[in-house]
Amino acid sequence: MPEIINLLVAGTASATELVEAITKATEAALTRALKDQAFVEALWLLVKIPQAAKAESFSEALRAVGVAAPDNPSATDLVAGYDAAIEAVQRRSDGDVTDLGEMARQAGISALYSLIEERLPSLWEPTREDVRTTLATFVGPEKFGELSQRFLTNFSERTIQYYLDREIPRHLGPGNVVQSVGDMAVFDDAVRRHCAESTMIMRPFAKDWLGKSVYSEGKDISQKKLVGFTAVALKKVRKEFEIRSKAGENV
Repeated sequence: MPEIINLLVAGTASATELVEAITKATEAALTRALKDQAFVEALWLLVKIPQAAKAESFSEALRAVGVAAPDNPSATDLVAGYDAAIEAVQRRSDGDVTDLGEMARQAGISALYSLIEERLPSLWEPTREDVRTTLATFVGPEKFGELSQRFLTNFSERTIQYYLDREIPRHLGPGNVVQSVGDMAVFDDAVRRHCAESTMIMRPFAKDWLGKSVYSEGKDISQKKLVGFTAVALKKVRKEFEIRSKAGENV
């Protein structure tokens, strides 16, 4: 985490300890994510919802994968249905709502909504048909790479912030790791940038995986198959975190 380490190191041993603790905790969280049903559901739906947008009946195709939505759903309807579908999975998991599951749910909502909004027409008031056609563009391998990377960027950022929120108060104040509230805004930007750069490594892999699975082999994407993809993607991201962290130690 070169930039993060630069921001943290203020001549105190606690800075190094803080970075090491957060790095290890983040890597461990990424390892556990594959066993969290809400995480798997959040990413799987990001594959299935764009596919539903290509179907003859968008709303019926959504309901077939567990996303309740009205006919001709708006972006808000889609996000609400996505949110409810993940909550339903959490309830079925013996009511075990984990922190990782919540972070995955929030990461997915942010990825889905932001990418739709960024690509809707800006020269006129977008219609619900515009929402559907925009979402349908994410069926292709290139856009899936972008969507899955956005999800993992959001998830990684939330994971790091989860631990920072618990550690930073112990290192806040004059002469400490973070000296003012103003420093936190700069620090948050560095975290976001670090996560986006670290997850970039899985984007070409995601593109190739979907292209091979759907377009070359004609296979449907089951949750089991997605878990296999995600295991490799997360391994790449964890390795990148490790490499960047070690590089930062030598800055």
